[in-house]
Amino acid sequence: MWGEVMHTRRTAFAVILAVLMLPGCRTLIEKGYPLVEGGLSGLPLQAPVEVLRDTWGIPHIYGRNASDLMTGLGYAHAQDRLWQMESLRRLAQGRLSEIAGRDTVLLDYFARLIGLPRMRRQAMLDCSAEEMGLLKAYCAGVNAFLADRGRDLPLEFRSLKLTPEPWTPEDCASFLVVVSWEMQLNFAQELIAFTRGRSLTLDEWNLLFPSHFGARFPEEPQFADLKKLRIGALHPAALAFHMEPPERYGPKALGKNLQLAGAFGGGSNSWAVALGRNGKPLLANDPHLGLSIPGLWYFCHLNGGDGGDKLNVAGATVAGSPLVYIGHNEGLAWGLTNVMLDCADLIVLPVDPRRPTRYRLGGRELEMSREEVVIGLPRQKTITLPLYRTVQGPVLTALEPGVEAVAVLKWYGTIPEGTLEDHSLQSMFALMRSRNVAEALSAGEGLKWLAMNLTAADSEGHIGWHVTGAAPLRRGYSGRLPALDSGAAGGPDWEGFLPYEALPCLLDPKEGLIVTANHRSVTDEDPHPLTFAWATPYRHQRIRELLKGLTAPGPEQFARLQMDVHSNQAERILPRLLAYSFRDPRAVQAVQLLDSWDREARGDSPGAAVFEVLLTEWTRELLADELGEDLALYEYIKMLAVEDVILDYPDSTLWDRKDTPQRETPQDILERSLARTVRFLEHRLGRDPASWSWQELHRYMFRHPGATPFTARLLNRGPFPATGDRSTINLGGYLPSRDNYDAIWIPSLRFIVPLGEPDEARISGPLGQSGQPGHPHYDDLVGLWIRGELVPLPLSRQAVERAAAARLYLTP
Repeated sequence: MWGEVMHTRRTAFAVILAVLMLPGCRTLIEKGYPLVEGGLSGLPLQAPVEVLRDTWGIPHIYGRNASDLMTGLGYAHAQDRLWQMESLRRLAQGRLSEIAGRDTVLLDYFARLIGLPRMRRQAMLDCSAEEMGLLKAYCAGVNAFLADRGRDLPLEFRSLKLTPEPWTPEDCASFLVVVSWEMQLNFAQELIAFTRGRSLTLDEWNLLFPSHFGARFPEEPQFADLKKLRIGALHPAALAFHMEPPERYGPKALGKNLQLAGAFGGGSNSWAVALGRNGKPLLANDPHLGLSIPGLWYFCHLNGGDGGDKLNVAGATVAGSPLVYIGHNEGLAWGLTNVMLDCADLIVLPVDPRRPTRYRLGGRELEMSREEVVIGLPRQKTITLPLYRTVQGPVLTALEPGVEAVAVLKWYGTIPEGTLEDHSLQSMFALMRSRNVAEALSAGEGLKWLAMNLTAADSEGHIGWHVTGAAPLRRGYSGRLPALDSGAAGGPDWEGFLPYEALPCLLDPKEGLIVTANHRSVTDEDPHPLTFAWATPYRHQRIRELLKGLTAPGPEQFARLQMDVHSNQAERILPRLLAYSFRDPRAVQAVQLLDSWDREARGDSPGAAVFEVLLTEWTRELLADELGEDLALYEYIKMLAVEDVILDYPDSTLWDRKDTPQRETPQDILERSLARTVRFLEHRLGRDPASWSWQELHRYMFRHPGATPFTARLLNRGPFPATGDRSTINLGGYLPSRDNYDAIWIPSLRFIVPLGEPDEARISGPLGQSGQPGHPHYDDLVGLWIRGELVPLPLSRQAVERAAAARLYLTP
C-alpha cells in the first residue's frame, strides 16, 4: 500500500499537465496566473494600496498604514506562491498525507511527535494586540485572494481538486517552527551513535564527527554503557525530515513528494565591513538551503505608515508569513546564518523488560502516556499510529517485550508548555522597524526557536553580531551523544537556558569586519559550547582571507566574493595525501591531476572532478564496514568529517577494514580510493582525463515534485552547469550516496547592501518570484543567479518608479 495513493494522485496530476501542454491549452495554464495590472476593489483595507512590480516581478507595496501593507503582502504572496504556502502549512500541521497519501504518513507523524502543531499555537500566545492585528491583516489579504479567485487557482490545486482552507495567524508561524527543527543538525548524529555505537570506539566516533580542529571533547562514559543495553529499533519516522534516509527507516519516496523535507539544511554565509566604498558599512548574506521549485524566498518591499507604525523595508520573505527575515530599511541592513545550536537530545531511559511502558528516571518509576495519532488520507480515509510519551519527551524506539531501555527526544517542541517562551514573530516585526545595529541586536533577544547568527550594519557606521536562540543548560550530559539515565537524582535534564547576554556577540570590532559561516563561534575556554556539530571552517577562513585583501570594497567586490569557489578543504587535505607514493597506474594518474590542480572548484576543472569524487570514494573505503547502510545518512549530515582529519591519525583503527582478513594501512586505503575515483570518472566521463570536468557531474537540476517524463518540460528547469562544493563560499553541496553529484544545497539568495545608499541594495535567487509553472517569472532569475548577478531592491519611490513594469491598485 505504500505509495499507492500518492502514485495515483501523481499520475492524475501528470495526465492533466500533459494535456495542458498541448497546443491551444496555454489559456488553461494561465488561468491561475495573478492579475498585476489594473485595479481590484472590495478588499479588507482601510485605504487604497498600490502594488508596483518591477521587471523581475518583485512587488513594491505602498499603503497608508502597516495593517494595509500586511494585507497587500498577503494578497501578493497568495497570487504568486499559494501552492508553496499550502505545502509548508500542511508540513507544519502534520497534514501532508491528506493530499499526498501514504508516502508522507511518517512525515506527518514525526511533525506531530516533535510538536510542530503545538508550537504554531504557542507562537500566538504572547503576541501583542498590535502584532496580532498585523497577522490578521496579512491573513485577510490571503483570504481575499482565495475569495476573489474561487476555483480559479494555480495548477496544482485544480489538478488535485483542492480548495485551500482560510489562512489563520497560526499558519503564519509554519515556516518558523519547521525551520527551527531543520536548523539543528546534532539529532541525526545522535541517531548514528545510537544505531552504530556498538561497533565503534569513542576514538573512532571522535574522528567521524570531529567538531572542529583540535577539539577537546567532554568525557562520555555512557557511550560504552549504552552498548550493554538491549534497546528496540528506531521508529521508522525518526529520519522522516531527511531527504534520503537509509531504506530501513522508511520508503524511498519519504519526504520527497513535496520537496520540503531537507529543504533547509546546508549552511550560510554573512559578512559585514565597517568601511565600504562610501565610508559606511557594507553587508552581504547568502543563506544556503535546499534546491527546490519554487525557491524558498519571496522578495518584496513594504512602504507606508507613520511614526511607530512606519515601515520602509525590503528583502526576503517566506510566502505564508508577513515577516522580512533578511533585509534592509533606510538605516539598517541585516542577515541571518545558522549558528548550528544543539537543541535536540536523545535521552535513554531504563524500562521494565516485562512491562516496557514502565520507565525509570532519576530514581523514580513512572508510566508512559499513550495517545493515538490520527493522520488523514485522501478520500476521507485515516490511519492511526500510537505515540508514547515520557516526561522527558516522546519515545523513538520500539516497546517490544524484553527491551531494557528506550530512547526519547527532548526538544523545544517536546518540553512542557510554559518552559520556554518564544517571541520570534514579535522579534522579527521589531527587527523590521529597527533603526540601527543596537536596536537590531536587542530585537534578537526574542528569537528563542530561531538559533541564528544575526549580523547587522547601519548607516551610522556600526556593525554587529549576536547569536540568538535558546541554548539548553544541560544537567549530567553534554548533548553531543545520547544521554543515559544513571539513576542519579533528577536524571539527565535541561535546567533552563543560557541568558541572551551570555551568548556570543560582537559590536564594532577593531579589525572592522564580521564574518559568520556556521563556523565555531566559541572558544575552548567558553563554558557553554553551544554545539559539537559545527560546520567546516573553510568558508569562514576563505571569506576572512579575501576581505582582508580588500580596501573600501563596493557591492561589485562583494558579489565576486560570493561566487568564489576556491577550496580551502583541498588546501588542507592534498599536501598530506600527496606525500604518499602510489603504484597503481590509476592512482598515479589521479595524483598527477590533483597535484596540478589550482584548488578552484570551477565547472570546467578536471582536478575538481577528481577531488570531489575522491572524497566520496575515500569515505566509502574508510567507513562502509563501520556504518553499513547508515553511510548514506553520514554523507548527508557530515560537516567537518573523517576525511578532514584522518590523515593526521595514521594509526587510527578506522583505516583497517573490518570486512577483510588483512590489516589495511593508510597507503592501502588511499590507493584504492584514488583508483576507484579514476574508474568512476572513466565510466561517467570517458577515458581521456583532458575531457573531464566537474560540471559534467555537478549540475543544478530544479525538479518540481509533480513532474513526470511527460511534464518535465513544463515543470522542471535545468540541468545547468554548477560550480563549488560543500566547503566553498559559492556552495554547491551534493549527496553522492547514489553516485549523483547534482547540487542539492545552494545559495538560496544573494543579498548585498551598501549602507547609506538604500537604492543600491541588490538581491538575487534561483528561478523566480512565481511558483506557477509557465509563468514569465517562474524562472527568469535563474540565469542571473548562476552568473552571480543581482537585481536592484531599492527603497525610494523614485527608484521604484523607474523600475516599475506593472501597477495594481487594491481598494476597499
